[in-house]
Amino acid sequence: MKPVYSMKGVGGLLEVYEDRVNITPKGVLGFLNKGLKGTKSIPFFSITGVQFKKSGMTSGYIQFTMPGGNESRGGVLAATRDENTFMFARQNELAIEIKDYIENRIQELHRPQASSPAFSITDELQKLVDMKTNGILSDDEFEAAKRRIIG
Repeated sequence: MKPVYSMKGVGGLLEVYEDRVNITPKGVLGFLNKGLKGTKSIPFFSITGVQFKKSGMTSGYIQFTMPGGNESRGGVLAATRDENTFMFARQNELAIEIKDYIENRIQELHRPQASSPAFSITDELQKLVDMKTNGILSDDEFEAAKRRIIG
């Protein structure tokens, strides 16, 4: 599957798919900060929050919060070592677009799904009676439909 977004950052690569985020350490900085852990894959349904800091005098970052997670709270320096954080420089517009996409996907996943209204047998039978009364159904059609509903 091809990523929706891909962004090279400070010592890492961020790939955003329709259902997850992958953070892969790259290069010397990635090794120094994250070690040899490899790619961290975070499903959107696991993410409860997204922290964001724009790049400016220092690197910016996107940090993902999960239940039971131990994300850093010590600013940029602590974030460099956090496996749930992606660091970037001078790419604020793309980073904001990615953050917004992820937050929207998380909201979609946590939004209650609308259920179809449940109809009772009585409601269905009343509809049949109305159709018969209005001449839409013949007596035979009414009886056949009624047997299907009642079972």
